Amino acid sequence: MSEVTALKTRLREAISNCRPDGTYEDAVYDEIHALIEKVVPHTPTPSPYENQGYVESPWGSEYAQFGPRHTAGKPIRHETNLALQSFSVFPKSPIKVEDIDQEIRVDGNHYNNVSQITTVDGTYPATLIVWGRYNLLPEEPMRYVVDFFSVELVPNEEGVDPDAFRAAYGLEPGSDLRRDLKRSPKLHSDVVYCDDDMRINYGSLGGIYVLRRLHSEGKSVSFA
Repeated sequence: MSEVTALKTRLREAISNCRPDGTYEDAVYDEIHALIEKVVPHTPTPSPYENQGYVESPWGSEYAQFGPRHTAGKPIRHETNLALQSFSVFPKSPIKVEDIDQEIRVDGNHYNNVSQITTVDGTYPATLIVWGRYNLLPEEPMRYVVDFFSVELVPNEEGVDPDAFRAAYGLEPGSDLRRDLKRSPKLHSDVVYCDDDMRINYGSLGGIYVLRRLHSEGKSVSFA
């Protein structure tokens, strides 16, 4: 087993060592971040700019820290509200998040956040897509500058009554399920590590993310 393979194994074991709510004891948190720092220098992709096709993939979230230490956690099923997940283009209706993916595709410069959600009672599962476009420059070859421009709510089941679906998420009958953002938030994320099955990103707001490469069809765009 190579050094980086051993480090990645230890990192994933530490990520799995979470409390029932997905948060971490201080010692485990420190171990995760120490291991991330050890893994990153081994990246086989020091210039994502020159290897955009290699970074392209659907990716599943394994670990996320949204800036401050207390936000660190393994993405698991949790309750939140629709506005918080949609840059407030949809109302503050309570939802459950079941899964979080990210889909990067070179054709169209897609950088889409894709969440599997449901109403709190589980009646109406849906896919929430935050559509984004990325830009990469040679002078900052790891930095994906992302312009999020639209949010879409898609029913997961065929034959669902459209107005009942909208009502369950607090939307008016006949209202748009895809809405453009009035102010497009421009954020960036540095792909500091990327190999055949793991990606590590440092976000513009202090976030740190560990993702696994998925070998599946895309949910927002096709990877065929």
